[in-house]
Amino acid sequence: MKKLLAVLAAVALVQGCLGGGGNAYHDTDVMEPREFELKVASKIEMSGGLMLSGNLEYAGSGELVQVYHDYIATMKSRGWSAAAEDISANKAVGTLRKDNRTCALEFTSSAGVIRATVKITPTK
Repeated sequence: MKKLLAVLAAVALVQGCLGGGGNAYHDTDVMEPREFELKVASKIEMSGGLMLSGNLEYAGSGELVQVYHDYIATMKSRGWSAAAEDISANKAVGTLRKDNRTCALEFTSSAGVIRATVKITPTK
């Protein structure tokens, strides 16, 4: 029993170090920021378990740079690769790519609230 608890604790620790958590948006490979609330989902087009295009807007709290880096790590664990990013104290903007899709990110912080926008578009 002690070994099982030790293994479970180790798994939880590793998940936390890897950017941990977050859920996939409707079982796709697009992740939701951990512990953020989905506010708006628009222009969603899905096929075969993939989000082909769409706009997702979330709200949550935390330290902007850490939340952004955690989100990037979680998306990378799903096969996305980072193409560009620009980070400041109140705004983080980035681009991820996978297969024939681009994911544009914008995380902004104001008065302790982080607004995260995730836009998926087909790569041209």
